[in-house]
Amino acid sequence: MQKVGIVGGGQLGRMLIQAGLDLDLRLRVLDSAPDSPCSGIAHEFVLGSVREADTIERFTEGLDLLTIELEAVSVEGLRRAQAKGITVHPEPAIVELIQDKGKQRAWYAAKGFPGPKFQIWSPGDPITLSFPLIQKSLKGGYDGKGVQVASSFGDLWQIPSLLEEKVSIQKEISIIAARSRSGAICTFPPVESVFHPHAHIVEYLRIPADLPPEAAIEGRQIVTELAESLGIVGLLAVELFYTVEGHWLVNEAAPRPHNTGHVTVKACWTSQFEQHWRAILGLPLGDTRLHTYGGLVNILGPAGLHGTPLFPFLPTILSIPGVSVHLYGKKRSSPFRKLGHILVLAETPELLSEKIHRIQSCLRVEIGTE
Repeated sequence: MQKVGIVGGGQLGRMLIQAGLDLDLRLRVLDSAPDSPCSGIAHEFVLGSVREADTIERFTEGLDLLTIELEAVSVEGLRRAQAKGITVHPEPAIVELIQDKGKQRAWYAAKGFPGPKFQIWSPGDPITLSFPLIQKSLKGGYDGKGVQVASSFGDLWQIPSLLEEKVSIQKEISIIAARSRSGAICTFPPVESVFHPHAHIVEYLRIPADLPPEAAIEGRQIVTELAESLGIVGLLAVELFYTVEGHWLVNEAAPRPHNTGHVTVKACWTSQFEQHWRAILGLPLGDTRLHTYGGLVNILGPAGLHGTPLFPFLPTILSIPGVSVHLYGKKRSSPFRKLGHILVLAETPELLSEKIHRIQSCLRVEIGTE
């Protein structure tokens, strides 16, 4: 039995555990929240900061393999684990690159990957882009946080930032690749995300994305080349823009499982979580083909909820054929916090859309996610 550590105890870690149990892995998780989604199901749960190198170093004692479920971790801690002979995937250098949106964007440009025009900006520097533009904090932003549209200089946060031109986006697409220890690469079909108009967080998504076949092939090729250029072992989730002109632009990447990949659990022959384990354990990669049209609706929290959440919509939603509910075990809620998701399967794209909108209507009525 291999002893494996996961740095981070959120819902992605929870689902990694669920897939890892099928491979008889002994799983230890590090997280700073005693009631995190992983706390009740890991073989070992260690309370401590994922941002402290000393904590990660102590956490890894006796492990064979170390992985992450979020990027905001101590890279120095990952390096120390590696120096002790523990296999670490993804590589600490990749995590360090992706932690900084400016360095990440500059790396894509240097390697020739398509992207929007950009500027790495500090307060006091001249602006080389035209307004309106997109401003992103260099570190720490996620789920709509740390990003804004700035219409004028006065709107800018006065912090070091990545500035990008505002492009005309037809669709926001996610493509997840897995690269194994042997260098084999396999991509999942493109996933199309639809975002909340104000919170900038995914409301729902669908697989496969509604794209021209040649565009889907081109997008998967870009992601394959990006995974190869990074030399990553494990999953790489790449967010891309498909423009109104029919061009691909790389937005951001994450070296881990991704919210948009949850739909693979039901819609594809191999889930993203099983694929991550296959890749980092040196096993053959699984079949990523789609066998059913699939969708996902995020369960987004209201404000002011404490204690175990109640989900009164469960009986109604679970009465819909092809629907399953996946709750994260979170004990606190805030506006638009992800408390779980609903997976939807359907025989046709039209029926999938109908089911997604039915579920959304139910959620809005019962927990007020507007």
